[in-house]
Amino acid sequence: MNRCFLPADRWGQPEAELSAEESHHLAGVLRAQAGQRIGLLDGAGRTGEAEVVAPHKKHTRIRILSRQQAPANVPRRILAQALVREQQMDWLIQKAVELGVHEIWPLQTDHAVVKVRAEDGGKKVARWQSVALAACKQSGNPWLPTIRPVQKLAGALAGLPPAPAAACFGALQSGAMPLPAYLTGLRQAVCSTITMFIGPEGDFSQAEVAAMLAAGVQPVTFGPLIFRVETAALFILSAVHYAWMK
Repeated sequence: MNRCFLPADRWGQPEAELSAEESHHLAGVLRAQAGQRIGLLDGAGRTGEAEVVAPHKKHTRIRILSRQQAPANVPRRILAQALVREQQMDWLIQKAVELGVHEIWPLQTDHAVVKVRAEDGGKKVARWQSVALAACKQSGNPWLPTIRPVQKLAGALAGLPPAPAAACFGALQSGAMPLPAYLTGLRQAVCSTITMFIGPEGDFSQAEVAAMLAAGVQPVTFGPLIFRVETAALFILSAVHYAWMK
């Protein structure tokens, strides 16, 4: 079943109108017909089913048939991700959404090859938010993640949620805690939010590692293999998803 995004303020009446973008995709690209059933989501946990009343490329009318509210996933999952190349970043965001991420914090790190100019930041975030929404509709994830503006590591550390939240970073150095042991401890502590820092291909700089340690961010190891950036991000998100799966 095709899914469409319907903002929260349009669910109050039996009938609603899809946005121009959703209408174009549903009626113009997918060729939806009157009477066809579609899925709905509002990005805040609400889902439903609707019937197409009047398909139109700019303003499709639908009749809402059912509404449900999904429980929030716990812990809240924040991916603080060092910037990678555009196609890699799009793919990473898509998969992170499928794995239930709640927020994505793009990071401008010392060793990152990709640099985002301040004047381009808004366009980048809008693009990533669009990728995230498409992933929600494709996967059925009812929670649309928030994608923050690109920031440096210091800004992300300053914005970490307070305890009982936790934060960790993928570390290559010796002495890092094995990820299974770390997640087991968080489950026992009833962690509310976990922020996961993933560095660039060149890893975090020594200064960045020192800053994270000073902020109480726990270094964790993913084992003896060295992962690419995208693999590392999906590995830890998958581990968290599995650890708290009911």
